[in-house]
Amino acid sequence: MFPSGVWEGFWEQGNLGKQLMTQFELHFRPDGTISGHGRDMVGRFTFAGDYDPRTGRVEMVKQYLGSHQVQYVGRPDGEGCILGTWTIEMHGFRDTGAFALKPTLKKPTGDEPIQEIRG
Repeated sequence: MFPSGVWEGFWEQGNLGKQLMTQFELHFRPDGTISGHGRDMVGRFTFAGDYDPRTGRVEMVKQYLGSHQVQYVGRPDGEGCILGTWTIEMHGFRDTGAFALKPTLKKPTGDEPIQEIRG
């Protein structure tokens, strides 16, 4: 359902506003598991979780190395992106906000071979 590879996106938090996540990796395996890694303004992180290949529902944990975890729950938007809500819960603290993730698609250079369309 989702392509493995390089993704980008953002998360929003009240006091920080919209924060970009650029050039991180997500890998969607046929068994419904997700793994990945990257970096944002907070620091380096890993992703681990699951997705439903039928519905596209995603549940994953973003683990900042040496720090806190963030739960991500989302659904496909019909355009190839994942939209949802992140949640942090630790030591009686709870915060939540929106996120959006999209695959980084390779842009054509114009030098690609022409492929025949057969009916």
